[in-house]
Amino acid sequence: MIGRGHRAGEREFVIFGSKNLMNPQLPPLNPLRVFECAARHLSFTKAAQELHITQGAVSHQVKVLEDWLGFELFDRSSRRLRLTGGGETYAAALGGAFAQILRATQELVSTGAKQVLTVRGHTTLFVRWLIPLLPAFQSAHQDINVRLTASVEGVDFTRDAADVGIIYGDGPWPGLRNDLLFTDELTPVMAPTLAAQLPTPCTAEALLQLPLLHSNRRLQHWPDWMRAAGVTRDVAVGDMYYEDLSVIYQCATEGLGVALGQLRYLEKDLAQGRLVAPHPLVLRRRRGYHLVCPEARADEAKIACFRQWLLARTRGAVPS
Repeated sequence: MIGRGHRAGEREFVIFGSKNLMNPQLPPLNPLRVFECAARHLSFTKAAQELHITQGAVSHQVKVLEDWLGFELFDRSSRRLRLTGGGETYAAALGGAFAQILRATQELVSTGAKQVLTVRGHTTLFVRWLIPLLPAFQSAHQDINVRLTASVEGVDFTRDAADVGIIYGDGPWPGLRNDLLFTDELTPVMAPTLAAQLPTPCTAEALLQLPLLHSNRRLQHWPDWMRAAGVTRDVAVGDMYYEDLSVIYQCATEGLGVALGQLRYLEKDLAQGRLVAPHPLVLRRRRGYHLVCPEARADEAKIACFRQWLLARTRGAVPS
């Protein structure tokens, strides 16, 4: 056991042996923490101040770690403390690991006995549809905290730390329980100033003279709408392409072109007049957004609770 030897009122780290008795493949935790702090400051003195131990204790703990690894982590050949190449790489990895531990601890403290339900989906769907619904869910189910993780890619339960996902498509997907939340309702939307250039009633031919805003991830949407309208159009010079639907809707709001809008996303914008839908054709089809989770987890209490509540909201019932 390492002796204490610290100043009055200061804590000292105690290590039993130079190997981790619980897992011999891992170095002892206390020397790791001391090394990460010393590497971050490039100073044993500043590390001692942060950790409330003596400078000698910092030096000793670093030496314990170096003995465990079998090589030096600091270059002590000059008066200024420097990391070796291996020490620099190791310190960076440890810094990330300790930051992750800190985040996990803060989350645990903040949630207490609550369960955390992680939902993965697209940013636009979260911002324009799901987030406005969440206060009612959190009020009704205060024992569950909903965490949202956004990605342009669909959820992959073998890769992502998610309980459920919301994905776009036709379904079903093998190995997943999927519940349809809402289907496509797509119609051209634009700023009122741009719509003022159109005749009344608006024709598809006149509308398609304006610049169109395309989604690189939904390239078939405009051709599908045109087919339903019985018209054709080639790509025009003024057309613009974007990755993010939120950017497309903002461009439409600013009068930069015509977006093919998902009505569920734009109810407030249309009601408040920021956007208008001058053409009567709405492309409705079975494709849409599905709540998915692994079949093996479908009956877990927090997942089942969220699914039942969300489906009740989307189908017009009053959830409990």
